[in-house]
Formats: sequence, C-alpha cells, structure tokens
Amino acid sequence: MNNDQFEKELKEILDQFTVEVPNFPMKKSRLNRMANWFFNPVTIPFPEIGYKKRAFLSISWLPVLLLPLTFFLFL
Repeated sequence: MNNDQFEKELKEILDQFTVEVPNFPMKKSRLNRMANWFFNPVTIPFPEIGYKKRAFLSISWLPVLLLPLTFFLFL
C-alpha cells in the first residue's frame, strides 16, 4: 500500500463524519478576568518553616508602633 492510496482511503473515511463546532467567545469578559485575578490563591512569599513567635510579634506590631511615630514627626 503506497502513501497516496492510504491518504485517499483515510480521506474517504474521514469525509463520512461531520463535525459542528459550537460558537463560543474566545476572549473572557473583563469581569471574569478581574474575578479570576481577585480570587486566585495567594502564595506566601516566605516559607512557613522558620517562623518564630518573636519574629511574628515584631512584624505584626511594627505598623502599630510606626503610626504614632509618623504623627509626631509631621506635626
């Protein structure tokens, strides 16, 4: 069986089938894109291993301590 004969037989078999492709939008709407961006899971930039209680407390209290300092400096 040569290549041309194989291609002809394959074309005859494939011509028996009809495929209807549904029309669907290829581009997502702006609302969908914003929702996907907003609800994406967030990756933690620091590894969870190695957090210590003292480091966590200093990071969490730092904004509370800096806020009054900014008021005193700019008055």
